[in-house]
Amino acid sequence: MIEVNNLSKYKNDFNVFTHNVPVIYAHFEGQYQGHLYVDDETDPQVMVLFTPFDFHYLTGNPQAENVLDKVDEIIFTYLKNNQKKEAILFAPTLEWQNVLDQVFKRHKGILDKRFIFELDKEVFEKRLEDNKVEIVFESENGSTIEYPVARIYQEGKSVSFCAGFMLGKGHAEINVETLENFRGKGYGKMASMALIKYLLDQDIQPDWCTWPYRIASQTLAESLGFVLKEEVPAYIWVEEVCGKL
Repeated sequence: MIEVNNLSKYKNDFNVFTHNVPVIYAHFEGQYQGHLYVDDETDPQVMVLFTPFDFHYLTGNPQAENVLDKVDEIIFTYLKNNQKKEAILFAPTLEWQNVLDQVFKRHKGILDKRFIFELDKEVFEKRLEDNKVEIVFESENGSTIEYPVARIYQEGKSVSFCAGFMLGKGHAEINVETLENFRGKGYGKMASMALIKYLLDQDIQPDWCTWPYRIASQTLAESLGFVLKEEVPAYIWVEEVCGKL
């Protein structure tokens, strides 16, 4: 396995992904520091983008010779050398999903899925409520740029926010959180509406993704005008559950 220093050289190879676009391109465009490994720098057949958020992305040629061993080597050598022994892998096509199925079975991996939502802008505009939630700009978790955040405060304390914390290829991955004692009051919806309106005004497409068990997140997404677009397999490996390498 070879680590590539010039990530931008390979970014077009990841165009095949139709989901997690801002997560991927936030690294290719330099917002966050990712690590890209290939099997061969001259004629790469297997490419894996590792992000600091444990979401990683595989692409290349699923019909390459010894593809299972090549994928296995890159992913699990990386995990052996990484202090954090966990990873979530995504593939762009059914062929690549079949490859990850076989590789992760070797290591007792876990198969889950992510719900990918797409915004219906007309529905959002109809449901948009006027509020005075301000947009601020922050840079956390290693971001090299400031990204937009809508925060709601109570008694000077931030109790809910919606952040466009990953920006790439004209998309923003958004994250919503509300303190437990302040849930059920509509704060998350207010913050989300403010941020989504800001993003659309900047011609940035907001992306919403969540896990199946996060029912509140799905309900909030649908109330804002997001529609479930697809369910994508998520291949998970955690040393504490799957066993040592």
